[in-house]
Amino acid sequence: MDDDPRAGTDIPSLVAILAPRGRDAVVARQLLDRDGIGSVAVPDLKALAGLVERHVGAVLIVEEALGQPGSEALEQVLASQPAWSDVPFIVLSNGTGRSRSERAKDRIDTLSNAVLLSRPLHAEELVRSVRSALKARARQHEARRRLEELQERERQLFESEARFHAIANSVDQMIWTTLPDGYHDYYNDRWYEFTGVPEGSTDGEAWNGMFHPDDQARAWQEWRRCLETGDTYEIEYRLRDRSGNYRWVLGRAQPVRSMDGTILRWYGTCTDIHAIKVAEEQRQLMLGEMNHRVKNTLAMVNVMISQTLRQADSLADAQVALHSRINMLAQAHDRLINAAWAEARISDVVETALAPHRSSPGRFVVDGPDLAVGSQQALAITMALHELSTNALKYGALSVEDGTVRVAWSVGHEEEEDTFTFRWTERGGPPVEAPKRQGFGSRMIERALPGYFAGTAELTYGAEGFTFDLRAPMSGLTK
Repeated sequence: MDDDPRAGTDIPSLVAILAPRGRDAVVARQLLDRDGIGSVAVPDLKALAGLVERHVGAVLIVEEALGQPGSEALEQVLASQPAWSDVPFIVLSNGTGRSRSERAKDRIDTLSNAVLLSRPLHAEELVRSVRSALKARARQHEARRRLEELQERERQLFESEARFHAIANSVDQMIWTTLPDGYHDYYNDRWYEFTGVPEGSTDGEAWNGMFHPDDQARAWQEWRRCLETGDTYEIEYRLRDRSGNYRWVLGRAQPVRSMDGTILRWYGTCTDIHAIKVAEEQRQLMLGEMNHRVKNTLAMVNVMISQTLRQADSLADAQVALHSRINMLAQAHDRLINAAWAEARISDVVETALAPHRSSPGRFVVDGPDLAVGSQQALAITMALHELSTNALKYGALSVEDGTVRVAWSVGHEEEEDTFTFRWTERGGPPVEAPKRQGFGSRMIERALPGYFAGTAELTYGAEGFTFDLRAPMSGLTK
């Protein structure tokens, strides 16, 4: 076998020549070399099989060489070619097909991709046939290269999508994407966990139906404006969760653009901010309540001074009485603060809250099991009882001598869950009428207080007297 530096490389322009007898190999190589086509002579079919296995460009072989030993090795190599590869053969035949035996035809057929050239050789015909074979072989390699590029891109795309999904599904936020026109085509697992809707049911424009009815038009308007302008989308709205409740969510989205500024996609997030919104609302209510409470305290001090001065026999007696009562009020206030900021027992919280309002024995009846409450719940109960007591002193049962208030709480079991019930009941007071306008105190009790317990509250203006009810799961006492 002649040495050739390209024989062991994947070069589709190399022609292998197997013509062991006569001058066919020499003549063929001279013709090909004259036309700038590289070639290498091989001594037998086994050596040829080795070159074919390394993806030689084409093979020029005399027909009689196909019957030599080693044909099995060549057949095996040809059969094991990859799907993209089909090495072209140019067979220098002996005579016509009529004179060719069936066995000789079978040997040629095993080559699969073969053309026949009759001897004696015609130089131009040989060169053209070789060039055509090499061109076809080059196209095979180009197809393989493109296929590998596509496979590599597909692999990279798969890995990129896998990384995106892994990241998108590992965060607490709901993540979504849309086409440039705003058509929603992807939501991460968190979205479906939060909303409880079937996968794919909120694609397109169906997402807006998940919002609170009062927020849908506003969200649509802002989203369409951002689609038209390319501005960053940011809005707060209420989103329905899997239990059917609406929770406040912060929606954000921004476009990804091409080099020329064209929007390719929108990537967005939904962040649950319900706890923040509720806390902010409660903070505003608490600030208002503190202001309201200071005013009530000053009013109480004013009443205390006025009543003490009217009932005292002398200025000295009034001074002593006022000092005692104001000192008691200050001590009660300290106990309220201490109860509010550390876990406490509910009975202590109730007694502490009612202490400043006990003008005489028997006005309050307190009954309930000794339960632990968290600091926030202790503060909420304290403030609610202060508001209820103040209103009772002004308008309710505590505004008359025979009026009484019963404060009771209990633990029950409803719908496979332990429940906590807290009730304020007034009896013996003036006739009760529902207020025409809901004041700050009523709003605080009905809206802020239940939020601390994850429960519900109700104010009842009954014929027998005013009643306040709080119902909550037991887990709400210390959450």
